Amino acid sequence: MFDQLVNAKYLNEEDKTCVLHSGVDGWATAISNNILRAGKHYTTFEVSYPQGDPVTVLVGVMRPGQANKRASNIPTSKHFYNNFSRRLGHGAHNNKVHCCMYYTYGGVGYSSNWSGFDVDIIADRSWARSESMSSGGELGMLLDLDEGTLSVYKNGRKLGVMKRGLAGPYCWVVSLNQGSQVTIKRGIIPPN
Repeated sequence: MFDQLVNAKYLNEEDKTCVLHSGVDGWATAISNNILRAGKHYTTFEVSYPQGDPVTVLVGVMRPGQANKRASNIPTSKHFYNNFSRRLGHGAHNNKVHCCMYYTYGGVGYSSNWSGFDVDIIADRSWARSESMSSGGELGMLLDLDEGTLSVYKNGRKLGVMKRGLAGPYCWVVSLNQGSQVTIKRGIIPPN
């Protein structure tokens, strides 16, 4: 479920798995407080945009922490980071990937190290199969902390490994543009 909301709201207060944009200008972000430390974790995100396509949502992982009410933009941005309190133990790993997200509009991957406030566009040969999403689609993400990888699946079909070299604690995060809606679900890793 999503535990922290920044400029977002729950579709239904009794169900904290589905979030939508609050309608205020800018991006909305929802963060899970479930900390992933080791092993394989597969989650699906059902994305929709009632006004039709394109769907403008970012889905991924970031370091655990607490966003304050002034946090805005997306978690890879400097403004979001400046309004985010990291949890203790955040720097106790040898890894510079603090946030990694897939953008459904163009199928582009982004990562950030949060130290230099640089955002890297992931565009290597292994990620050449990136694809945008349509409303009603399902985006799957496999965080494999044994291998240090984040893989992306579109409607059950593996697009590829988006990022390598991940280590340390992460949690699931989504950012939504106005009109977008995302439901998070625990999933079973599809066969390759």
